[in-house]
Amino acid sequence: MASIRWKAPLIVSLICLCGVVAAIAQENGFLFRDIGLPAEFDDRIITLTEKDQAGLLWFVTNDGLYRYDGSETIRFDRNSDPAIPHSTITDILADRGDNLWIAGLDGLTRFDLKTWNAVRMKTGAVKQPGLSEANIQSIGEGIDGRIYAGTRDGKLYQVVDDSLALITDITEQFRGQFRLAAIYTIMEPYPGELWMTTEIGKMIRVRVNEGRFSPPEYFGLPEFEGWGIRDVYFHPSGRCLFNVPQHGLYVFDTHSETMERLSPAVASDLGKNGVAFFAPFKADSVLIFTNRADIGKEKLFVYDFIKDTITMRLISYPEYMRDNHIDWFENKGNTLLMSLNNLIVQLVPANQLFKTMLTDAVAINSIRSIYKHPGGRLYIGSYKDRFVSIDEKTGEKIAESNQFVYDIHHWNADTLLLSTEGDGLFWFEMNKRKLTPLVLRPARSGLHPPQTYMTTLTRTGRESVWVGTYTGLLLVNPYTQTYEPVKDDILAQTKILCTVENNGKLWIGTPAGLAEWNMDTDTLHYRISGSPVYCIIRVGTEFWVGTEGKGIFILDRDGRIQDTIDNSGGLTNNTVYGLVAEGRQVVATTQNGMSIIDRQTNRIRNYSRLDQLPASEFNHRAVFHAGDTVYLGTINGLVRFSLNDETALLNAAPSKDIPLTVTRLTTEHSGTGTQRHYAFPYLKENAIVVEPGTRYFSIGFGGWSEYARGLQYFYRLDNQTDWYPLGSRQEIAFVETPPGDYQLELMARLPDGQQAGATLQVPLTVKPAFHQTVWFKVLVLLAIALLIWSVFRYREHVLQKEKKMRVKIASDLHDEVGSSLTRIYFQADSLSAKQYPGDGRQLQQIADTSKEALLTMSDMVWSIDSRFDTVKDLVIRMKDYVYKLREELDAVYRFDIHGSYTSRPVSQIIRQNLFLIFKEALTNAIKYGDGSEITIELDLEHSIQLRVSNRYSAGNSHMADRQGGRGMQSMQQRAAKMGGRLSCTAEEGVFRLTLVIA
Repeated sequence: MASIRWKAPLIVSLICLCGVVAAIAQENGFLFRDIGLPAEFDDRIITLTEKDQAGLLWFVTNDGLYRYDGSETIRFDRNSDPAIPHSTITDILADRGDNLWIAGLDGLTRFDLKTWNAVRMKTGAVKQPGLSEANIQSIGEGIDGRIYAGTRDGKLYQVVDDSLALITDITEQFRGQFRLAAIYTIMEPYPGELWMTTEIGKMIRVRVNEGRFSPPEYFGLPEFEGWGIRDVYFHPSGRCLFNVPQHGLYVFDTHSETMERLSPAVASDLGKNGVAFFAPFKADSVLIFTNRADIGKEKLFVYDFIKDTITMRLISYPEYMRDNHIDWFENKGNTLLMSLNNLIVQLVPANQLFKTMLTDAVAINSIRSIYKHPGGRLYIGSYKDRFVSIDEKTGEKIAESNQFVYDIHHWNADTLLLSTEGDGLFWFEMNKRKLTPLVLRPARSGLHPPQTYMTTLTRTGRESVWVGTYTGLLLVNPYTQTYEPVKDDILAQTKILCTVENNGKLWIGTPAGLAEWNMDTDTLHYRISGSPVYCIIRVGTEFWVGTEGKGIFILDRDGRIQDTIDNSGGLTNNTVYGLVAEGRQVVATTQNGMSIIDRQTNRIRNYSRLDQLPASEFNHRAVFHAGDTVYLGTINGLVRFSLNDETALLNAAPSKDIPLTVTRLTTEHSGTGTQRHYAFPYLKENAIVVEPGTRYFSIGFGGWSEYARGLQYFYRLDNQTDWYPLGSRQEIAFVETPPGDYQLELMARLPDGQQAGATLQVPLTVKPAFHQTVWFKVLVLLAIALLIWSVFRYREHVLQKEKKMRVKIASDLHDEVGSSLTRIYFQADSLSAKQYPGDGRQLQQIADTSKEALLTMSDMVWSIDSRFDTVKDLVIRMKDYVYKLREELDAVYRFDIHGSYTSRPVSQIIRQNLFLIFKEALTNAIKYGDGSEITIELDLEHSIQLRVSNRYSAGNSHMADRQGGRGMQSMQQRAAKMGGRLSCTAEEGVFRLTLVIA
């Protein structure tokens, strides 16, 4: 509903890693659950287990050592990296300094988990690898972090640096008395007291004071001398409990140094003829299991050190565990683990809110229908057991019939009406346990035989019941065994999921939505469409409708939607299969758990597998309540709980932290290939650095957790981006990730979408390859700049060289050829002035030709000389030329210049060709014009534009062709050399030539 926005945190109990409830604890409040090891462990016997400081599990099997992080196992042996040299491992210990100590029949090895290196300890005397004279049997850690090793032949060593230093040899006290004096356990339960259990039936104490060790003290009773003491539990009070095979349990007071046998009334032979297993439980208690035949593993004992009492509780194992015996039972970091042959199971406290029945660890047992007779038996329809009845007090289960019962309706005090899948309707008389089929007949002729796959039953009146089928709705009189179908073409092809009557109307839940059948008008229309409706219940004056994908709709009696409840408001899922109301509370079963809604406070409380439900998915309409007791059918078993404990059900409780740790980094490098790094859980600096050249890397995360696999994981690399879903996969893969600094964030969510625990933040640095670094980019930019500068300098050099050459050529022409032509001109002019008979005309021609050649040479020198490569020199030259023409030909002109040109450079190509076009244009204007003023315009604002205009006789219609004749072709070629455009027009007696140079 829109108003319900409060999300109560989910109570997270310990769950199995595989997510399947293995068995029910009966009176003891414990559950056994298979922790779901990978398939490779199916044919291996796990002899030892240890939990390190990062929360990861280590196993010893008959073929090596394994680390398990909840999703992946790593195997270590003589050929692994690092190599573990021991062929037979006798003990392992994870110390507080993130070292794993490995004992074998041939020595002791320290596996440094931070550096991922293994170092074999040497003897203190000869400093040689290995221990030829000692087979290590046990390892212990002192309060101050010192590591001790005990051997099979009774020697106690202390680890000093990378060597083993002998502390004591207990065989010296009992020389020749015992064949074997193995030390089985070493621990420092009390400051300054090192305690050992041995094969010789002795408890041994060695006092420690500032690194000095006292002579050993021996404690034991004559009756069990020579028997091995393999397991012991020390209580903070100074008392300890230990087991001596064939003798029983003993309590030892280390202060008074007295021992007494423990003979509880509930099992006086506890600990005899078998092995007793201890594991601490709560503050002052220890759990005790045994495999003795007449006691059996189904009995759990609890010894209370303060009360000095032993109580017994019964344990129920699943079918596939009942023939397995217990190999060991240990408490590893508040995690109770037990080995049953090749299975590792976890013993967890049961959630007392829920009782589960009919669960199966191997096959799914889907519960379809439920009915609880007041004060009598519980009737259940399931796909595995068919139709059964159960006595909840004794647990007795009776198979009543072989039909698949889809719905159960209480008809009268002793009779149930059953709808089945494929077999139609049945009467079931509870007292007689008699099943009678109903053979339905049509109420009138012409009706088709009824569908035998029947779903829902809704009673209407004393003698009628609405029966939903896979194809339509029937009105049935079970007494006369007659039926009348609802006549609607659409409804006749629809599976009926649920029905409820409302003021002369029938509301029908179908895969297409909520339909309303008006029984008076015989009409059908849909109140809610587009989403399947699985359940409808009446809650006070409202109707609550459970849908697929849209949550819960709350309708008034007229069918108007008043409110909604969905996942955004706290519901576990938007697909709601079942609803049941009791008092102020409404229970909704969904595809992802269960929600309890308090209608007065608008609070929602969510439950799932994390709270020990047998499954998170419920069957639609498989709900029943008798008073405040609610029964819910799941896809694997039945859940029963009471709604009367509002404190337990609705109080907010913080969820447990979900351990999220980076457990593995896999990299693929072009040079080194694929590498895997596993030391991250033990490093104080949790930053991940990806080296240059890495093409691919993946990050594995998780950490061994009782509830890790029931969660959904998300990650992101930037807190400004959306979370990326990983599902239940505990690995993130990156391909060609751009270099840079990132903040990797990992988050786990509970089944209802709420965050579980804190967000894991890990700095991630992807180092760039050399070609991706800033230095490389700077060098590339410098190289490009140097190349550009070199090209520019080269071009400058070429231009300067060209300019020098042009200046030299111009100077040579001017000095050599110019002086010669000048002398010829003056000599010819001088001779012609003397008027020699018959030679005057020829001499004048020589003078004129020399003068023309001198002028032409002057133009050539000007065009070549680089010292005149400016617009200013070009303009001066153009003005000089126009002035000469006016002096020689008496031409009239107007020369207009626009734009600044005093410091503007111009290339030799443009300067030369522009001047020649200018000269040719003026020559043509004088030659073909009518003698009026010639207009010259030179525009230098942006581009260079030259316009020459002259008038011509109006009657000369071919003037444009004549003035733009062959000379125009030459000017066009010159314009092309400059990259310019040349055009000419002749309109209304004006000829205009235009040159544009961009």
